[in-house]
Amino acid sequence: MHAPVATQWVVFACDDRRFGFPLDRVFEIMTPRPFTRLPGAGSDVCGLVGLRGRVITVFDLGVVLGMRAAASVPDHRLLLIDLGERRIGAAVDDVIAIAPALLDAANDDSADSFAPGAVLGIGRSEDADFIALDPAPLLLARLQT
Repeated sequence: MHAPVATQWVVFACDDRRFGFPLDRVFEIMTPRPFTRLPGAGSDVCGLVGLRGRVITVFDLGVVLGMRAAASVPDHRLLLIDLGERRIGAAVDDVIAIAPALLDAANDDSADSFAPGAVLGIGRSEDADFIALDPAPLLLARLQT
């Protein structure tokens, strides 16, 4: 019998809580950049950034997750995320680690707090648990609004 293989995760913080995205969905981790605000956009949208000839929509993951705005943290980080043919950005308070983790089932409270299908389970990195998230259910629908 083979032991389960751990998946690599980008573990990050928003408002002192830990979350993780699968590493294969994160294209790049960047330092803060100036945003071009979009008129009429909600508080979940930081704005647009230009990156190597592409214009990328950046969401504030703290706001998306119902917490303090991550972009308000002076030294926040931007995760560039691949969602199929779309590349988008997500502002987070900080990146804690890129680490392997096996997932346990999420409790109902964790799974119900976010978009349906977004919670993949609970992982453990650096002796602390994190909520493993699929960025697609969290962010793709927001691109259409």
